[in-house]
Amino acid sequence: MFVLLNFSWGFAQEKKDIQIHFENDSVTVEKGSTFTNFLIIENKSSEEMMIQNISPQEQYPGLLFYPKTDFTLGPGQSKNLPVKLIANVDFMKLRSNKIQFQVSYATSKVTRAENASFFVSKGENKNIAIYTATYENFINPALPQSSILLTVENQGYSKRTVKIDLQSIPDGLEILPKQQTLSLEGLEKQTLEIKIAVRKQNTLYPEFNINAIVTDLLDNKIVGSNTLYLVILSHNRQIARGNEAASGSNFAEMSYNENSSGFNFLQLRGNTAFRMSENLKSRFNIGADYYFEDGLYNVYDTWLELERKNTVLRLGNVNSSDYDYPVFGRGGKVSTRFGNSNQIEVLALESNYNLYGTYFQQTEGSTMVGAKYAFGNAKSFNGKVSYIFDHDPRFNVDTQVANAVTSLLINEKHIIRTEVGVSNEKGLLNKDENTGASMGANYEGKIGKWDIQSFNSFATKSYAGIKRGSFFSNQRIGRQFSAAQRAFIQYQHSQVEPEFLSFQSEPIQPGNTSNLRYYFNSTEALGLGYQFSLKKWNFLLYPKVEKQKTANFYTSQELFSYRLEANISTTLGAHGLNLTAEYSYSKENDNPEWFNSLKTTLSYRYKSFSLNGTAQWNAISVFDLNSYYDGNRNFANYNVYASYNFQMFNHNLTGSFSAGTFYSELYKNLNSNITGNLEYKISPSWSTTGYFNLSGYKSTAEYATSGSYYQFRVGIKKYFTTATTLGNHKVAFQFFEDKNFNGLLESGESVLANEIVKLDNYVAITDKNGKVVFQNVPEGTYTLKMNESAGARLMMDPVIMVHANINRKVGLVKNIRVSGKLTEIRQAYDVLETDVTGIVVYAKSEEGMIYTAVVNQKNEFEFFLKDGKYTLYIENDKYSYTQPSQTIQVTKEGYSKTVVFEYKKKDTTIKVKKF
Repeated sequence: MFVLLNFSWGFAQEKKDIQIHFENDSVTVEKGSTFTNFLIIENKSSEEMMIQNISPQEQYPGLLFYPKTDFTLGPGQSKNLPVKLIANVDFMKLRSNKIQFQVSYATSKVTRAENASFFVSKGENKNIAIYTATYENFINPALPQSSILLTVENQGYSKRTVKIDLQSIPDGLEILPKQQTLSLEGLEKQTLEIKIAVRKQNTLYPEFNINAIVTDLLDNKIVGSNTLYLVILSHNRQIARGNEAASGSNFAEMSYNENSSGFNFLQLRGNTAFRMSENLKSRFNIGADYYFEDGLYNVYDTWLELERKNTVLRLGNVNSSDYDYPVFGRGGKVSTRFGNSNQIEVLALESNYNLYGTYFQQTEGSTMVGAKYAFGNAKSFNGKVSYIFDHDPRFNVDTQVANAVTSLLINEKHIIRTEVGVSNEKGLLNKDENTGASMGANYEGKIGKWDIQSFNSFATKSYAGIKRGSFFSNQRIGRQFSAAQRAFIQYQHSQVEPEFLSFQSEPIQPGNTSNLRYYFNSTEALGLGYQFSLKKWNFLLYPKVEKQKTANFYTSQELFSYRLEANISTTLGAHGLNLTAEYSYSKENDNPEWFNSLKTTLSYRYKSFSLNGTAQWNAISVFDLNSYYDGNRNFANYNVYASYNFQMFNHNLTGSFSAGTFYSELYKNLNSNITGNLEYKISPSWSTTGYFNLSGYKSTAEYATSGSYYQFRVGIKKYFTTATTLGNHKVAFQFFEDKNFNGLLESGESVLANEIVKLDNYVAITDKNGKVVFQNVPEGTYTLKMNESAGARLMMDPVIMVHANINRKVGLVKNIRVSGKLTEIRQAYDVLETDVTGIVVYAKSEEGMIYTAVVNQKNEFEFFLKDGKYTLYIENDKYSYTQPSQTIQVTKEGYSKTVVFEYKKKDTTIKVKKF
């Protein structure tokens, strides 16, 4: 025991000999910005200490400067050493947010090494964007299936594994696959192809939307969503309502909509959030149309949510995810959270897109009841179990689906996800019954410089969930050669062959296929890819072999292809360019003749303007083979689409314009479209809105027809001011430059407009009068910060106690800017460049306060100081300085001179011999 106590005491003493830490435990960074954190080393011992080596734990991208020279620390001495980094793209893509350095030191007794670290909080967009190249996607109803391309974009810098769920609104589209799993590197885009077929039973709705939801598989949180608009092609198109989605929050808008078909209506949209009592919050959303013809109306997307503590009740239009089954309609849903990550949800609804109305016939939809239980923790293990029961009186089918998912994070480099599901379908008239099951296993790991991904799922033909009759396997092995080079090999096999119950309206008869549905699709591909970067240019080469098949009761097609895909992209300031091309050498079915095809897409972006163009020559997909109109296999399709978003008149006028044209020699048609959306703010709470859509369709087939239509909307919009809820307070400030230091806003003193103000982590910006208001501030203690970049200082205590409403004028005194530079004195014939970036310059006031500045890449530095006398000095001994310490006097009128430190290279002598 005495030995152990002596050892512990000795160890504690050694630990106290030196203290190494960073000045800030956490630093918030934005892309493209430089930042500095000071490494503080304190000698706590009674003897001299040699600091021998300071080195980063790994080669961090963006590391501009850190101290590399050895130095000595006397007893009780400390030193602040700058570590400077730039948050470039590679830095933002770092898997770990921990920046760690190792410091080696030696005393007369021991030689040891200690670690010091800090964390970076990256200001990044963590959303996943999902969209199509064009605003509208044209579907030919005459085809057994059509296909559209989805672009999925990781807008953050971290690697993400996501699940994509697609849902038809209203119900009536066959979407394959309805669910898919993707792995995306930082800022990576991937393109998915989905197959769509229109059900013949759908008669009420001529148009469809697809609701796309993206879920992060690490924590099962929704990280992206979008509504994809589908236009069913016809020679006489009827427009029900504008395709633009409701934007904004806490508003009400009344608009008049007119169409060239005479289909005119009034529309009301709005939502608001308010607190009903101290512990009860509420949210309300409404969407309603009133049709002038016959005085009919329709109410949709209308719901009320009540939230008390951890429980939420929603009544009206309801939708929900993670049931492995499309869930939307009218009814109720209640969910409650308990523990850290546990949640229970129960719902009951009728599957009908409308809440209530007289315009559409109120057909009886499916009756659904369901429950979901989510469990685990957000860091290492989580999962969910769900169950849904669906009684469909139209098809006379009862459906039950149960599903369970678990995610296990072994460490930062290994993630395992498993899924299992069972289902039962029962026909109520023909008494036929199907039982199905699904299973899935995903693995994602990193071993050294190797990345391994394995995504696998299988569902039996009669499984009633989203993956009905599907098999999906995606195996990918990647190797990172450097920050700018990586290669991968990938094998993909996806297949869909679902099986459905018979249509209950017709009896089952041997050999009769009229009451059955059948289709088969599969894609199998093996490819090798190589990605590399040259400065700001990114390149991808991806050769692959691919085999596609499709079949139904009436036809079958097969396409075998050798493909080469190439992608070039860059960002040059405000300009962005992306070029994708895919060349294929293919043959169809058993035809011995091979043919060439090419599809290329060019996207250009400049600030808020974007231009996209696509050209296709000959068949790229197996579905193109179904659409030949004659024996000539050559055709061309072209698509051009442009959009522009703008803000004018001090952001009072906002809007967007888009225009596009699509010519298809394959489908024998020409479509064109121009769309605009405007909003003009009359006052801070009122604005006028407008929307227009001009479209044209022309068939180039044998019996050609053409048509055009227009639609416009004008409206008035009211924004509601968020009320301060019960128990919280309103905190208002007016900021001004206090020139005479008396704390009063007087004539001749200017207010500070458009300045960033922080109340702890809450951020706002002052208006033209220098005012800012924080609503719903809970009681507590807060720190007020403002204009840190300009070096202004508050004339009041920044710590504020909030226990009532506050309305205060705040004076600021702008500190005086003192600039300087480092200039080298060179000997004759000395052409060797020096680098002083990162050298620290100190400014010590008469009171003993020390301020620091870091020399930038232009050899310049700057301080923001209040009036007084300061000693500016440099302690860096890499170079010899003519005058390493200088004294300056800063006054309230400013300091106009530039402080210059002259330096020379050490131990460098150039001898010149003349002949």
